[in-house]
Amino acid sequence: MDTTPQASQNLGNTIPPTHQQPAESDEIDLKDLFIKIWTQRKLILVVTAIAIVIGLLVAFLSPVEYSASCTVVPQQTEKSGGNLAGIASMMGVNMGSGMSGETLSPTVYPNIVKSAPYCSDIMQTKITTKKSSVPITLYEYYTEDEYRDKNLFSIIAKYTIGLPGTILSAITSNDSEDLGQGIYSDTITGKVISLSEDERKVYEIISNNIQLELNSKDGYIVLGYSFGEPEAVAQIAQNLYTTLDKYVRNYKAQKAEDNLNFVQSSYEEARADFLRKQSELAAFQDANRDLSTASARAILRRLNSEYDIAFTVYNELAKQLEQAKLAVKQSTPVLTVIDPVVVPNQKSAPRRAMILIVFTFLGFIIGVGWVFVKPFIDDLRYSVQTAQHPQSEQSILNKQNE
Repeated sequence: MDTTPQASQNLGNTIPPTHQQPAESDEIDLKDLFIKIWTQRKLILVVTAIAIVIGLLVAFLSPVEYSASCTVVPQQTEKSGGNLAGIASMMGVNMGSGMSGETLSPTVYPNIVKSAPYCSDIMQTKITTKKSSVPITLYEYYTEDEYRDKNLFSIIAKYTIGLPGTILSAITSNDSEDLGQGIYSDTITGKVISLSEDERKVYEIISNNIQLELNSKDGYIVLGYSFGEPEAVAQIAQNLYTTLDKYVRNYKAQKAEDNLNFVQSSYEEARADFLRKQSELAAFQDANRDLSTASARAILRRLNSEYDIAFTVYNELAKQLEQAKLAVKQSTPVLTVIDPVVVPNQKSAPRRAMILIVFTFLGFIIGVGWVFVKPFIDDLRYSVQTAQHPQSEQSILNKQNE
């Protein structure tokens, strides 16, 4: 073996420094990346320009919408009748939950405002529009074309990207007519209502445009709506609050009525029990005036104790009965408005600057992606062609060798 310094030097030259090679490779790859992008810059610019044009069309042809909302604070539930419930439990009487001033939990408000009965009430909202000299209902606005501006973007979208849905809707329309009206149940009362085909479509539009933000931490609710005209959207948002307040009030009134019936029944039972204990005590005292025996004195103490408890329950229920009667009659605010509805002076959609930024970014990404994906597609296409026609590949190679 050659152990001369020259051989050792040659051997050292054949072993590359492993700690420097990856960085050099990465640098070369990054350089090639930028070179490929730069050489295909015209294609990338064309794709980005097309995306910008599409973004401009979307931004300026999309229907204008305004949003209006109000902020409300729901009334807190107050519990009452704790002392009475404790005393009644000693007598074996279950007061249940009827003694609490119960209101509807705000956590179910989103279910209410998206329900068919609630949206059916909103359909009857009177609104003022540019194309109508007299107020019309929201249902009329959504079902009659004469009150709405025709939007070019909606028409184009319907017959391009929305064409499959349009065809499917046309195919299934006959099935929907055969099914008849849609059946829905009232969230609060459980009452079943039916909607026609047009009412069902309007219901879906309204439910999609209603916004309800429930802030459990700070205890407030933001209720709003999106619509194409500023004055009309303020009228709709105001009716959203009024209708929700009516639903919650009706629920509270029904609970107060149920509570009154419960307390009235409990009061009658307690009164009868008190009168019975009173008669038993009086009869025993009349029959045992001297109380000469210990057993007689023990019975008297027991009768006095039962009488005192019966009187306490009867007295407390009498007070609770008066409170329940007042609760039925009183009308306290359920939803307190802290930020009322105002007519918007600026549109909420479309956000044209954001649309242009998004489409420009997407166009650039698609252009760059195509630059790097196209070689793989070409290789795949070539592999498929050669696999299908192997003789053609061999003839090409033979010509190249010649």
